[in-house]
Amino acid sequence: MAKPLIQKLDVVARGALIDEYLAMAYNVEQSLIAAGAVPGKDYTYLDLYKLAQPLVIELFRDDSRQMEYDLPVR
Repeated sequence: MAKPLIQKLDVVARGALIDEYLAMAYNVEQSLIAAGAVPGKDYTYLDLYKLAQPLVIELFRDDSRQMEYDLPVR
């Protein structure tokens, strides 16, 4: 199995745009890999960020909505 483009962070600050964006891109990539996609061949870093963008926007638009995704919290 190819190495993912985005590695899981050890610590993520909820509400910090940079951390939330990276965490969403990480989760998008994990989904792609689970579906059989090959990192660097089937998608790029930019693809991951483009796919994560609507999720991040929604997260910041309505913080009363609880979105569950894989990340450690400080």
